Amino acid sequence: MKTQAPKAVVSWSGGKDSCLAAHRAVAAGIRPQALLTAMIENGTRSRSHGLRLELLQAQARSLGLPLVTRATSWEDYDETMHAALSLLAVDGVEAGVFGDIDLEPHREWVAGVCARAGIEPFHPLWQEPRLALLAELLQLGYEAVVVAIKDAVLPAELLGRRLDRTPVEELVAHGVDACGEEGEYHTAVLDGPLFRERIRARSGARVLRDGYRFLDLVPVPAEEPRPASVYSPA
Repeated sequence: MKTQAPKAVVSWSGGKDSCLAAHRAVAAGIRPQALLTAMIENGTRSRSHGLRLELLQAQARSLGLPLVTRATSWEDYDETMHAALSLLAVDGVEAGVFGDIDLEPHREWVAGVCARAGIEPFHPLWQEPRLALLAELLQLGYEAVVVAIKDAVLPAELLGRRLDRTPVEELVAHGVDACGEEGEYHTAVLDGPLFRERIRARSGARVLRDGYRFLDLVPVPAEEPRPASVYSPA
């Protein structure tokens, strides 16, 4: 019988849900060993949130964990993630931490890909009330910035906003899922209890791509002056 907490990989988007899932996993005694992020085909940005590789690397350094990235198309996503999880399992990873809340098809996909890799899936946020999750994230002191919004669903003014009570109220007022579980918006986490230091970043370009408006967050090297705000217009 095992007496030691399992080693785990965190499915890492760089956003609020994967971060809160990691926080809860650590609180439950699970030991994260690495972050795993799917990237676009050229490997420069995350596939879901459009975050720069450099920003993801800055998050990983602050979290004190190695970052494992895999470039993939949506068509090859299943096999790519299975291969990555299988390699991590060989290295001793026993569990996977995922930030899904209630998308049953994705939960089923996670169960399947984890079973094939021989690891146990863990969903710390599953079927939790949305507003309660956001309240917990903010009460814990995590700083998240809105980096993507679905065009024609949410106003462009929300892009680049720090996620606090006012933006959350605006999201609810627009009738979308408060946590963006259907992809209505995405965030990037810059600071919080798991982070050794705050991620320094500045606002880059704002672009419309594939039905989403994206804000490019550009990491600021330590030797550069601290930006006045990461939310200033590009």
